[in-house]
Amino acid sequence: MPRVAVVTDSTCDLPDALIEQLEVTVVPLNIRIGHESFEDRVSIQPAAFMEKLAAENGTAVTSAPSVGRIANEYERLAETHDQIISIHISSRLSGTYSCAQMARDLFVDGPEIRVIDSATASMGLGLAVKTAAELAQSGASMQEIENRVQNVLSRTHLIFLVDTLEHLRRGGRIGRAAEIIGSVLQLKPLLRIEEGIVVPQARTRTRARALAGLVQLLDEVPSIEAAAVVYTEGAEDIGVIAEHLSPRLGDEDLIISELSPVLSAHIGPGGLGVAFVEGDPS
Repeated sequence: MPRVAVVTDSTCDLPDALIEQLEVTVVPLNIRIGHESFEDRVSIQPAAFMEKLAAENGTAVTSAPSVGRIANEYERLAETHDQIISIHISSRLSGTYSCAQMARDLFVDGPEIRVIDSATASMGLGLAVKTAAELAQSGASMQEIENRVQNVLSRTHLIFLVDTLEHLRRGGRIGRAAEIIGSVLQLKPLLRIEEGIVVPQARTRTRARALAGLVQLLDEVPSIEAAAVVYTEGAEDIGVIAEHLSPRLGDEDLIISELSPVLSAHIGPGGLGVAFVEGDPS
């Protein structure tokens, strides 16, 4: 039976222990702060990054991994696997998906490689990758894995709040959220990823109201199959969401994960969000 390898990128925000357990290959994105360049979660970790971000007055530049960097991972995996499924951050937020496609096209006679645009980020991506890796370890076929991943992604939501919209604005990732803010960057709106971009969920002026809105939204979801809480340094209300979500997951563990430096560059300190998969109505 063909062995299927699972590849993703560093914006998936899966905890290191899960990445190792599930044998997932993670390709790092790149980040530049001042005159220094780093590989996301490889040569710089979230805590060190946030210190540097503060020192550089909140300025960082992020970029996709090179085609060659991804191709090298595909080539390495081809030695032990017959097929590769590569799942990445939304193509509307990063060029990573496009680079993965170009890397795939270099292997004309190599392993079958399927590249999936998750149309989401952070643990919205991470939960789909986790699903793929669990199926791969159980011996599922490439087609079975891809079908299940697409099904999970169709039911996945990523809702988050930020202390300031300035980092999203600077990074050009503010998307349709600009519709509700105009020039009022002091707002603390509830945001979501929809069709691969950042869009407004609710216009709120205080963090307390945004947090209450997030809790209410979760209460209105009939069933939740899997979930994760994600945050950046300075978020002091992680426990509020975690305590609210945990009882709804049954045997499934709630994942709590710090955002990667690349995503933190666009969210800034005090970011808090929830990625969850709605229960399958079928």
